[in-house]
Amino acid sequence: MKALFIRCYGRLTPDMLCGGLIDMGVPPVYLKARLRDAGASDHFLEKANAEAQFSAHYFHIPDSGDSAPLTYGMLLEKWRGLCAASGAAWEKAGEKVLSLVRTENGEDDLRALAVRPEDAVSLFCFLAGVEYLDAEALFTCPFEVGPGTTAAGKKAESILVRAGSTAGLPIPADGISPFAAAMLEALSEDFTPMDGRFLLDSTAYGSASSESPDGENTAALYLGYFTERQDSLFGRQMKVFGTKQDILF
Repeated sequence: MKALFIRCYGRLTPDMLCGGLIDMGVPPVYLKARLRDAGASDHFLEKANAEAQFSAHYFHIPDSGDSAPLTYGMLLEKWRGLCAASGAAWEKAGEKVLSLVRTENGEDDLRALAVRPEDAVSLFCFLAGVEYLDAEALFTCPFEVGPGTTAAGKKAESILVRAGSTAGLPIPADGISPFAAAMLEALSEDFTPMDGRFLLDSTAYGSASSESPDGENTAALYLGYFTERQDSLFGRQMKVFGTKQDILF
């Protein structure tokens, strides 16, 4: 089975995950084409950092300039609009992501939690990139989440209920955007270490910096294959972006 692992070192945003997919080999022109097919703007910034400390890729969808309040209903409407034309298979998976950033009454301004309408576009690009790579499942390496001190950090901490690990230094929740946290929690089959079952094929990095990527502002993506073991957790029926399929060994 072809699988994609994500490892968070510090800061994490949806755009960083998209940058990692481009670094993995997803052509930017492919993402632009998918956005146009969805009736969305294909404008985004992307830049390779081949000569930096980390050979990472920067990706960013600029703010539209609209500062009006952003409610859960508005974000959901935007997501469904993106999926209507060319991403119907991803709609339910995306709705699961969005449900995790929803506030209790659903009418609060999500911008107060550092959630942007552009995050829905980044999610669309991320799923398009995963599809391009033919990855059948997504996993996240476990990490300890440090306490959040801001509203956004506390929200990210509350979302990442499966990320727990006692190994390594805690990653401050304040550096993880709630939307990125929701992507990991909703789309990951599991939070599990890469072990002997995983045969690594390629490694890539997405960065939050266009000039100076380093360990703290870089996320790692690993693409590879799982060996066929009867006792593997992948012998079970598993969830792949909101659908179920039988994996037989």
